[in-house]
Amino acid sequence: MRIFFDTNVYIVGAAYPDSPEAETLRWVGWGQKKRSTVDVVVSQELFDQISRVARRLKNKDWSGEIIGRVWHDLRLVYVLIDEQERSRLETSKTIPREDVGIYLTAREGAADIFVSSNHELIQMLAKKTGEFECLTPEGFIDKLHLTDF
Repeated sequence: MRIFFDTNVYIVGAAYPDSPEAETLRWVGWGQKKRSTVDVVVSQELFDQISRVARRLKNKDWSGEIIGRVWHDLRLVYVLIDEQERSRLETSKTIPREDVGIYLTAREGAADIFVSSNHELIQMLAKKTGEFECLTPEGFIDKLHLTDF
């Protein structure tokens, strides 16, 4: 299984250890002694967004801690984004401009599941693309019958 976690999952999961976001991250190895066998899709676009949001909310050290934990704890599939495809999608306005890089990361990484706290983005992606199952962290927990670690 390949999963893509939106920026908000990492930020909320890191800030609130009792949140559904944190539970989903723990399930794939976040803060655990053993890595999961689940692949987590990432890109430079995702890391840039995590860095930007984390610095704005706390500071650059927190940003580095989150990204460091992603690299250390998770089994990653790193993808490159085709800039021509990004430009094409931004021009088409099929997907909101600020979400194009995130969408392309999930698509290029062949994610089976896209997890985000952004309900509008999830609904839009599910309706317009149908390329992966789109779930909130709560929906992901329900689907996989996860229990808190």
